[in-house]
Amino acid sequence: MITSSKQLAIGSELPPTHHISYQRSLVELEFKEDSIHRDDYTQSKGYAGALTSSYVLCGYMSELMVNAFGERYIKGGKISIRFVNGGVQNGDAITVKGVVSEKTPEPGGVRVVCDIWMEKGKGVKVVVGQASALLPD
Repeated sequence: MITSSKQLAIGSELPPTHHISYQRSLVELEFKEDSIHRDDYTQSKGYAGALTSSYVLCGYMSELMVNAFGERYIKGGKISIRFVNGGVQNGDAITVKGVVSEKTPEPGGVRVVCDIWMEKGKGVKVVVGQASALLPD
């Protein structure tokens, strides 16, 4: 776990995480007919299948930061993400990656900003954004 901003240089990669996307509610619940969480509706709109909820995907993205920064991310972290390229469907193999893009002094330490993204399949980015943690100087 990274405990000081001095341990990181711009361009440092965070250890990636790997998962099979799974959302219980997609299996157990019935959604309205026009829900993006239904296969038939999303397929009629050109998607491969029902989309995994944003809160599940944000959790996968946050896991990357918690693994790298622990409590420093939980108690002062920030995250901003966007969904691109058709989203994530239940059962997709996903990898979450990150790289340090900025280090900025602020009261209480140094804000370490990371470009983060999620890939599925053969490297197709489906979630992109930035996340940060406040570390000691």
